[in-house]
Amino acid sequence: MGYFPFFTDVTRLRGVIIGGGTVAFEKVTRLLPFEAKLTLIAIDICDEIKQYESKIEFIEDEYRSDYLDRADYVIAATNIPDLNRQIYADAKKRKLQVNVVDVPEYCDFIFPSVLQKGKLVVGVSSGGAAPRVAIRLRNEIEKLIPENIEEVLDYLFEERKRAKETISDPLERKKYLIGLADKLLHYEE
Repeated sequence: MGYFPFFTDVTRLRGVIIGGGTVAFEKVTRLLPFEAKLTLIAIDICDEIKQYESKIEFIEDEYRSDYLDRADYVIAATNIPDLNRQIYADAKKRKLQVNVVDVPEYCDFIFPSVLQKGKLVVGVSSGGAAPRVAIRLRNEIEKLIPENIEEVLDYLFEERKRAKETISDPLERKKYLIGLADKLLHYEE
């Protein structure tokens, strides 16, 4: 099975994470740079996660299925396999996307190795087969990205809006924008 690399605006969704330890912390730190709206449910929440109390809603309680009623997606990050399976079943009853950490057969979505530089986001995944390979490839890709990529993307975004107003032919507009991007990024044919 392959995972299609959807890119989703998590600022419009509510994520519910069940678990308060290091596994949950890793997911929190992956999502917060994208301004995710998160609710974390756990009896014990580690200090590393508590440092984000201004950015995450904490519910210090045992898991109950009704906590998923507010969720758009769910991450089961407990160290209790039976509980993780129950969270998965409860999420599926609600037709929610769910990720049971490190249990691929209970994952509707996975976390790629992410590289973010301003608006540029690159996700590399091995589908869970070899995460270290994805990390190494992400690091190699990072070396190819120009230092000024944020400025280049901002300029191209504005130029794209201008071109849409001034170049009526879609094929000519596309050709112009491709040429401009190639020139700014110093790509030769």
